Amino acid sequence: MLNLWFRPVLIGVVYLLAWYGLDVASQQFATSPEVTVWYPAVGLDVVLLLVFGLRFWPLLILSRLVHTFFVVDTLPFWPLLGYIVMTVAATVAAAYMLLRSLHIDPRLPRLRDVALFVTVAMLGAPMVMSALQVFNLTVAGLLPASKGLTLTLQLWAGSATGVGLLAPPLLLWLGRWPGLWSSAPAQAPAFPPETRPKSEVWPWARDAAVAAVLVVAAVWAGYGGPRGTTLNYSYALFIPVLWIATRHGFAPAAVCVLALNVGVALLTGGQIAETSGLALQFGLVTVTVSGLLLGAVIRERQHLSARLAYLALHDPLTGLGNRRLFGERVARALEASPAPNSLAVLLMDFDNFKAINDSLGHSAGDQVLILTGQRLQAGVRPGDTVARLGGDEFAVLLCDLPGSQHASEAADRLLRALEPTISVQGLELQVRASLGIALYDDLGGDLEGGTPLDGGTLLRNADVALYHAKAHSRGRAQVFDAAMHREVLDRLELETELRAAIGSGALEVHYQPVVDLDSGHLRGFEALVRWPHPTRGLLSPEAFIPLAEDTGLIVPLDRWTLRTAAHEAATWPALPGRTAPALGVNLTAAQMHLPGLVAEVRGVLGSSGLAPERLTLELTENVLMNDRNTTLDTMRTLRELGVGLALDDFGTGYSSLSYLRQFPISDLKVDRSFIADLDGGHTGTALVRAVSELGQALGLTSVAEGIETPEQFAQVRALGFTLAQGFYISPPLEAAAARALAQQAGPLVVMEPPPTVETKADTDSV
Repeated sequence: MLNLWFRPVLIGVVYLLAWYGLDVASQQFATSPEVTVWYPAVGLDVVLLLVFGLRFWPLLILSRLVHTFFVVDTLPFWPLLGYIVMTVAATVAAAYMLLRSLHIDPRLPRLRDVALFVTVAMLGAPMVMSALQVFNLTVAGLLPASKGLTLTLQLWAGSATGVGLLAPPLLLWLGRWPGLWSSAPAQAPAFPPETRPKSEVWPWARDAAVAAVLVVAAVWAGYGGPRGTTLNYSYALFIPVLWIATRHGFAPAAVCVLALNVGVALLTGGQIAETSGLALQFGLVTVTVSGLLLGAVIRERQHLSARLAYLALHDPLTGLGNRRLFGERVARALEASPAPNSLAVLLMDFDNFKAINDSLGHSAGDQVLILTGQRLQAGVRPGDTVARLGGDEFAVLLCDLPGSQHASEAADRLLRALEPTISVQGLELQVRASLGIALYDDLGGDLEGGTPLDGGTLLRNADVALYHAKAHSRGRAQVFDAAMHREVLDRLELETELRAAIGSGALEVHYQPVVDLDSGHLRGFEALVRWPHPTRGLLSPEAFIPLAEDTGLIVPLDRWTLRTAAHEAATWPALPGRTAPALGVNLTAAQMHLPGLVAEVRGVLGSSGLAPERLTLELTENVLMNDRNTTLDTMRTLRELGVGLALDDFGTGYSSLSYLRQFPISDLKVDRSFIADLDGGHTGTALVRAVSELGQALGLTSVAEGIETPEQFAQVRALGFTLAQGFYISPPLEAAAARALAQQAGPLVVMEPPPTVETKADTDSV
């Protein structure tokens, strides 16, 4: 109970003593009873309510009683009561408006806070208070109505100056102790301390001395000279206010305003009447308002400039350094001539970040990035640098390493720091990452003995090592070496050549025959792209399709293949009694999810003249896994167009049976790995038989891929497959050879009676 009352009582005692002191001091500058040039006690009222809360308003009543009984005892009871009620009500209303309606931060960190404080607490409330006081005295017959306006202005100017000179510096000073405040929210720094502008921190040895000289000189020039001259130098007060506010901002300007008012008070002393009290009051009000508002404007610009400077070097999401800051830190570390292997650059990105973004949204991805940045920052030494370069890519600069092995140890430590799950949207996510490491080598140059290392080269080497880590075994760290660089250069060269080959049409489409297992006749071809490279020879898809998928070239490559194959297939003849050979074209996930796929297929069919029922687009199961609704709509539209859809490499993906039920598949192509298992005994045969029977039950055309031997051909024929393709039947053919084969009337394969395929059940019955 004692602790509960101690704080309020202590606040009340300190307030009343301070208020009494300010009240007594202000009476030394009174021009008439109840009228003084400065009345800072009103400023103390405002500070009390803004800092400690509106619940302390009864102390304002006590302070007025102290004023009446101990300082100036000139009012009868009813005018006194009106004075107390009106002044307290005006002050409390101003504080309530600032805190509850306008929601300012009373520590005045922003221009808005200062402007509203000056408008409401310094100018508005004193005007209302003064007008009510004059009205009260006039009604009581204590003041002639003719003097009402003058007295109102005098009372207002004294109170306004008192609030302006005392409240801002006192609020700023009390802001250093957050525990005192009951009505203000937690204040965030306007900008990080490391980017605080120099003009915000006083170089006291120089600027404080200059400011003091300016203040003393201005006050003396304005009010220290002999009176009665025709010259008035009071405008000299603006010189230090303008200089300090524009150079240092709001806090020093508030202190300057306080110093100017104190200086003027000391110099004028009992000569207030001689200096024309009202003119003096208006001059001080003008200087005070000008200093506070100008200081707030300058501080706002300083904060904005500092914020822009901060954002130029930091990532706004994680607060880590950005690419520019990281590059500067690396360049600075290299300029220090580090010892061999004492400096390392680590580059890291996630192995599964796209899946998080796609499934949970970008807000979840942002949360993962923030938490990851915090873990990385906590996992390095104070002198090391962690930066986010963009997306899910982070970089770490390690300096003063004892040896190269310490870079690998640091990388392993960072990977372990990411192992604990991250809780996002009620889910526990496991984030996996890969790391590339580039060391400052023994030669002080690149690993091929060439040009000296710079920051860009180190970052590039780390990127190469990261690519190697992700390509070979994700979730680990890889140190860069020269062989990796050569591998990446080869890959880059191949990418450039592939881009040129697609653009110039230097690729070729080969066609692998597909035969009818009942008759052995040709039923169609599968289009397979080949690249006749000028120096590497004829490249199969395995040599460049993965590269095309990684670099985005797969989309123009797919378009070129579909267009070229369709125009070629349109030339294949229909032999008597048979339909023209069909065409199968592989469709990748990148092309399948393009918005204009249906229009593109329709355009190719129209320009080539190929009948829709002769075209089958072959999809792998991974194409169907993402965005099922959109994929299903696209497939239905293609089927309505008359185009067939084949599920390629059936059995190697996930949830194949559900795909057969949901998606409008027309053909089922069994992967070559199952066909190869036909020679492995009953299990392989049973699996292939099950697939064939499943296709028949669903009314699908079953196609056996990868037929390499006559035995496999005979087996899939006996198991009930409809179509077959493979090297036993024919390798992929160039366009001219395929065109000639399409004109062949006889069967492509010698047809023999299908063998009886023995199953495990047959063996068990024997």
